Amino acid sequence: RVNEEYLIARIQQPMKKELIIIGVILLLGLSLYSLTLRGEFGNPGPGDFKNNLDQAARPFELSPERGRYVHIVNLAERGKYDLSQEWAEVAYPDVGISNGKYYSYFAPGTSYFALPFYLLGAKFNLAQVAVFFAEILVSIISLVFIYKIAKNVFSLTARASLFSVLVFAFASTAWSYSVTLYQHAFTVLFMTTAFYAAWKFAKESGWRAWLYASWVWVAYALSITVDYPNVILMLPIMVYFAYSTFSVKKLEEGFSLTIKWAAVATFLVFALITGLHFWHNAHYYGNWSKLSGTLEGYRPENSLTAPGEQIKAHEKTVTGFFSEEDIPRGFYILLFSDERGLFFFSPIFILAIWGIWACSKKARELGRSAEYILAVALILTNLALYSSWGDPWGGWAYGPRYLIPSTAFLAIFVGVFISDARHQGIKKFLAFLLFLYSSAVALLGALTTNAVPTKGEALLLPIKKYNFLKNIDFIRDDHSGSFIYNTYLAGKISLFEYYLAIYIVVALVAAVVLFVSRNKNHG
Repeated sequence: RVNEEYLIARIQQPMKKELIIIGVILLLGLSLYSLTLRGEFGNPGPGDFKNNLDQAARPFELSPERGRYVHIVNLAERGKYDLSQEWAEVAYPDVGISNGKYYSYFAPGTSYFALPFYLLGAKFNLAQVAVFFAEILVSIISLVFIYKIAKNVFSLTARASLFSVLVFAFASTAWSYSVTLYQHAFTVLFMTTAFYAAWKFAKESGWRAWLYASWVWVAYALSITVDYPNVILMLPIMVYFAYSTFSVKKLEEGFSLTIKWAAVATFLVFALITGLHFWHNAHYYGNWSKLSGTLEGYRPENSLTAPGEQIKAHEKTVTGFFSEEDIPRGFYILLFSDERGLFFFSPIFILAIWGIWACSKKARELGRSAEYILAVALILTNLALYSSWGDPWGGWAYGPRYLIPSTAFLAIFVGVFISDARHQGIKKFLAFLLFLYSSAVALLGALTTNAVPTKGEALLLPIKKYNFLKNIDFIRDDHSGSFIYNTYLAGKISLFEYYLAIYIVVALVAAVVLFVSRNKNHG
């Protein structure tokens, strides 16, 4: 009896600790992301956008936010995905035409996912704020799964796993895109949850295996609806999933093939969701295989081009957006340039390179080589795909937004770096210094604007700034996109004071996670 109670206590203790840490992650994510959530009171209509809602540090400063939001409004108010002409002009220039109807170039999934938040927020005159808040909730779920992957899959300590979460959440430019309306938060959600579900599927049997297999297929299908390139970005997970499904053993007389039928049968959920996606394309674009990004381009009457001028559909193909010749340039822009470079905006990820090398040996010892290969493959696939993209800058953007899915896994390898036993004090100190720089830059973007031009475009503008130096000017001028600051604190404290208060909290949390421990053996 005593032994049973002791064993139960031993089992419950780590579970309780994990729940506490997850609670901390939820609290940090909800509070700090909410403090930087972009938005204003109101349920904006087409006329409201002419009142500078599409200016820097306003809710719809760039076309990705406008393009997705206009579909949400049309779904809510007209019950149709296609846009009225007045809404098409709001979403311009990223608008196409099919059968005389207007659509943005963006995949439809994000708009459908955010629709319930619009319907709820509109009742309180907070439609736009509620829609953007959906991204916060999605991002927070991703943070929990980053922790679970670091802790359970890669066997990092609780502190190293929590620090990995802090790196992704508050020391990468993912922060800027977790408080507005972009596809990146959804991509990270589906990628991290599918990674974890595929790993659990490989370990489980019975109804749990069916549950995890179903989610892998659901996540893959839904990820494609929010961003078409996810069909490639998620492929490494599907290969790992297939590897876990089929097992071949060599026998004395031939081979034995074992199949986990849960993975095969649950393909039906992928087929169902993808079938609905194809129906959506056929219903609105005229063909199940036609994607929104390949539609003929719309030109409004007041544009500089001739009225009705369009970009012919045959000139725009899915594969035409990619070219292997662009890879060297894209690789430099995404990693090293002072325009969008990952290591320029978030140098803490330099430590992930060492973490990847160190983890290779640890993964073999733990029998997690396949999971290690999967994480590295996801990073490399993301980098290779968008290095070959015709616009690796991501338009006007803050940092390398196309690499946000990679940063979720690079953050875990930063956790590997600080968890290595050798020279741990020096490594933690170095990680803390780089975290201070990276989080300072990340918060700059989150509080101000993502509308940062490329270097080539900036040199043609009066203010020739093309990286976070532009955002520093916004801080100095009290020019913020934060709903909380603009609504309740503007005029009472400066934006710099607001920035400093948030930054100090982030820095203190990181310091506690890295340096404060109750005893030497405490994880």
